Amino acid sequence: MSVVDKIETTWHQIPLGSGRGGSGATEVDLLLTTITDSDGATGLGFTFGLTGGAGAVKSLLDNELTALASGTALDHWPSTWEKVWAKTHRLGRGHALPALSALDLAVHDLEAKRRNLPLYRHLGAYTDSVEIYGSGRATHQMDVSQLIEGTQRYVAEGLRAVKLRAGAFSAETDVARIAAVREAVGDSVRIMVDCNERLDLPTALWFARKLAELDVYWIEEPLRSDDVEGHRQLAAQTGLPVAVGEHLLGRFEFAQYLQRGAASILQPDPPLCGGITEWRRISAIAEAGSAVLSPHFLPELNIHLAAAVPNCPYVEHFPLIDEVLLETIEIRDGRAVPPDRPGHGLRFDPDGLDKYRH
Repeated sequence: MSVVDKIETTWHQIPLGSGRGGSGATEVDLLLTTITDSDGATGLGFTFGLTGGAGAVKSLLDNELTALASGTALDHWPSTWEKVWAKTHRLGRGHALPALSALDLAVHDLEAKRRNLPLYRHLGAYTDSVEIYGSGRATHQMDVSQLIEGTQRYVAEGLRAVKLRAGAFSAETDVARIAAVREAVGDSVRIMVDCNERLDLPTALWFARKLAELDVYWIEEPLRSDDVEGHRQLAAQTGLPVAVGEHLLGRFEFAQYLQRGAASILQPDPPLCGGITEWRRISAIAEAGSAVLSPHFLPELNIHLAAAVPNCPYVEHFPLIDEVLLETIEIRDGRAVPPDRPGHGLRFDPDGLDKYRH
């Protein structure tokens, strides 16, 4: 019986230049966790931070979780996951679940490799491709002409949906920027708008009604992620679909949004929310609550999870760490395709990782 024999986590700080997306982050802290089993096989997991805290997560991995997970039989991993949860949740989900996520991803990668299956087939393939929307060519630093150019490039590449950012300017300015993109790409392209938790409720209510006039597909994180009631009011009063999840950790936080009708698109991030184990639970409660999933961040990993469930219509094209990847997501006719090699298939550039090792 194969057991977890060795766990090692390395820390890499990857610069993002002038920032990506709408968070304003200029650096990502990437923690890579390698698990080696008693037969010498390895699995790779990871977690990350955009706003600090990576040192605390790595310390938790090195000093607590490694001891809890070492010696675990791979086929007993679900019970070990629960043991780690029970031992660490008093510390707060912001550290414990990202650390547990790195271990969980590594275990699933290892198990898929041992079965010689791509991760999505190891999980139980529902489909072999998922539509992808463009999210990496729209920032607050761009002027309107750059937003239009980035969006049109996505459309020329076969994508049928794109995401823009809002919240750094006045709501009136953002409406004008989004309207210009809508006019440039026409009605056949879906537009999502991500506010990165920057609005208050009165502004969000006004803004959402304007977005509905522009046929925007969803409004993402308009308010602070802790404000479930505000999101509920927004969804109820405007009718515009609300998307949340990149700042939520664990199924219980997602369940609050579903129970109160505060969101219909959930965006769990597997390296943060509790790994694949918890991501699949979130998928199940979303399906039961008539919601869909669209996972946040790394499409090279998320394509496997999206292809393994029936309620994930989109993955996000968000090239945050392409600088340390040897291979990025394959896209065919606007749809992301999982790699067919065993495990999750992520191929990191060792030279790039060495360059940015903390």
